[in-house]
Amino acid sequence: MAPRTEVSASHTSISVLVLHGDNVLLANQCDYPQQSYALLQGSLQPGEQQHEAVARISQEQAGVAIDRNSINRLEDQSDTFCAQTSKSKQTDGASGLDLLQGKARDCANEVRLRGHEVDTAIGNPAPPLQVDEAVLADAKWFNKRWLLAFHQGTAPKSPFSFFPGEGGEARRTITSWLDQSKSESPIDQTPDVAIETGVFKYVLLVVTDTHEGRSKLIVRGDRQSGYHMDVFEKTVRELSPYKLHVAEPLGGGRIRHDDGSKAINMYGYSSAYGQAPHDLSAALVRQWYSMYAPDKITVSYEGY
Repeated sequence: MAPRTEVSASHTSISVLVLHGDNVLLANQCDYPQQSYALLQGSLQPGEQQHEAVARISQEQAGVAIDRNSINRLEDQSDTFCAQTSKSKQTDGASGLDLLQGKARDCANEVRLRGHEVDTAIGNPAPPLQVDEAVLADAKWFNKRWLLAFHQGTAPKSPFSFFPGEGGEARRTITSWLDQSKSESPIDQTPDVAIETGVFKYVLLVVTDTHEGRSKLIVRGDRQSGYHMDVFEKTVRELSPYKLHVAEPLGGGRIRHDDGSKAINMYGYSSAYGQAPHDLSAALVRQWYSMYAPDKITVSYEGY
């Protein structure tokens, strides 16, 4: 149950960590440096209990409803709370391959993509944000695994900074939470997306941890690989020491990645594996590249 902690007159400020699946909601407060993101923050109102304030802050500042029964105080943090979003389904009731439309659906059928693989990748999208501009300059959903990679120095280059102040309480809180969230599972430690800059071939793959019985879709692209098969074989070599099975690609194409303009275009096809459902690949890339505007990650089913 949600904590029913009474308000203390001497302690009125709280921080809120909102989660949606593998996504973490972080905000750029109006008084923060530009591109610097941290937890939602707010103050308790007179007579308000802390769990009520957590729900209100999330709703008012970012337009996100949370499940009040999920609210928990972070360990060793009297004023920082973690909460999950309220459960919601696709508004049209779609699932599996029905989440893909048009050419993307055709390509998914041709490469024999399975419905549950689509559900796992994009079947539970994070709710849209409605930012209170009086409080926040911006707010974004960040992939938790990407944040862990960023924290460990292995994520793609980013214009963002996180958790302002090297010695600040907010920074210690979130980095401690990230360390506690870190999984030792090889499949969790495998990046969802690994691509370079420039123009290069890419493949959409399913990687499976046979020991744990779990699998997920990943995107791999490599500028040095002349053929899609080279990208596939390189990925197999990289993941084989971790006992992960990489199935034959679910299609491929090309990526044009301009990190200067923060734009990614996915297009074309693989003569060896067929055309990947680029809309699905792009959805994975958008989750991993939260620092890019969603409309700057585009797809085309034309060209080679």
